[in-house]
Amino acid sequence: MKIQMVLFLIGLILFMTGIYISTIWEIPGMIMGIFGGMTMGSSMYFFVNQGKQKDS
Repeated sequence: MKIQMVLFLIGLILFMTGIYISTIWEIPGMIMGIFGGMTMGSSMYFFVNQGKQKDS
């Protein structure tokens, strides 16, 4: 599996778990949600770079 898909899936799991956990414990859920969103965002960087390398 490619790095961008792994990062996206890890970020998605962290983000969704953070949303659920934040209904019970606010601070840990918020931290998990933020890190999940950042991980999903960083995976988009690799998706875009992969597309640029194929075009060249």
